[in-house]
Amino acid sequence: MRAEPNLFGLCRMGAGSHKVQGMLRLTFLTCCVLLLTGCGSDDSEPVGIHDVAYESPVDYDITLAGNFGEPRPFHFHGGIDVKTGNVEGKDIFAIADGYVSRLTVNKYGFGNAIYVSHPDGKTSVYCHLKRFADQYEDQLQRTGSKDTLSVVFPADKFPVKAGDHIAISGNTGHSTGPHLHLELHDTDTWVLRDPLMKLASIIADTVAPQAHSLMAYPMDGEGVFNGGFTKQTVGFGAPETKVQHSEFTLQRELTAWGRVGFALWADDYSEATYNHYGIRYTRLLVDGREVFRSDVDSIPISCQLEVNQWGDYDHWRRTRVWYMKSFREPGMRLPILHTNFEQGIVCFSEERPYHLTYVLRDYQGNESRYHFTVRGERYQGITPHPRRTLLNDYLLFRQVTWPLHTPVSR
Repeated sequence: MRAEPNLFGLCRMGAGSHKVQGMLRLTFLTCCVLLLTGCGSDDSEPVGIHDVAYESPVDYDITLAGNFGEPRPFHFHGGIDVKTGNVEGKDIFAIADGYVSRLTVNKYGFGNAIYVSHPDGKTSVYCHLKRFADQYEDQLQRTGSKDTLSVVFPADKFPVKAGDHIAISGNTGHSTGPHLHLELHDTDTWVLRDPLMKLASIIADTVAPQAHSLMAYPMDGEGVFNGGFTKQTVGFGAPETKVQHSEFTLQRELTAWGRVGFALWADDYSEATYNHYGIRYTRLLVDGREVFRSDVDSIPISCQLEVNQWGDYDHWRRTRVWYMKSFREPGMRLPILHTNFEQGIVCFSEERPYHLTYVLRDYQGNESRYHFTVRGERYQGITPHPRRTLLNDYLLFRQVTWPLHTPVSR
């Protein structure tokens, strides 16, 4: 069993000295910055990994029916959904050099799926296929529509080049209509990655994300919002126009006192379709300072269920609308969420206007901003208590860093 750093012992040693506590905090935060800088760049490739060029999985212009990381009940959408004109039978091609490492067949889930491992440490997975190319079909012993098969191949069995034909699109497995579901994983850890990291240049998008409404969460016994102690929604009332950059200011002034969290209902869009998508980047600024940021570039398999904590699942059950929280609930480990040491909760402790801004951006850089003002208004019985402790800092560090680097079996 791996030994944990004896941070708690250090805390006890310094408990009687403000100077020692200050030195401990400074040392700890410095270590956090160095360690997070060293392992937090999700787009970087390990030293020595081969450069790999990625291409389209289809031979026509891509239009997406769904993007990576969209919130779903109990899981995030693990890839991109490429439209196939609502028909089966489109040719599917390998998006990069590598080798066919696995075939799976199932009545549910991915249906017919082919896995291609690449020399840059990634594996692409093509799902809901009608059938595989002939050389791969010949490796299967199908008996009927209820088959559950899995065949694994060595690296020298079926090498492929980018653009090689590997399958025919279909509607097998858990699919509501013909399309290609494409996933990209880290081969070693099986962490899900946004395929747009490799394919964004071949997908047209000049439309910024749009926010519809915010939700305020007064912390139980510690906060009040607009005179109330329960969560409340506030609509932006912004026009829904497909533009590349937009900015909107909510004219209604809001009030709060104590500790309040916020959440946002928002969607991304494309000029080519009516579909709406999840938000890639979200930031919440208070008086110009960032208190929360999400970058949905990767999802560890072990964190899939946490979508119900990041999103307001109770609200979704009633309305089928996801409000994604701009604060970290206790116990959440999602490494795509980044907060200040208040874990994203805003503490309204002064009688003055607080200027808040949501910044939304997609992978292509299309951006929208939503401004609103919350006036700090003293409320009897609520005493603001900012929470900044060394233990919270340590727990936050642990929650954010470990999931991306935990290998999983599959």
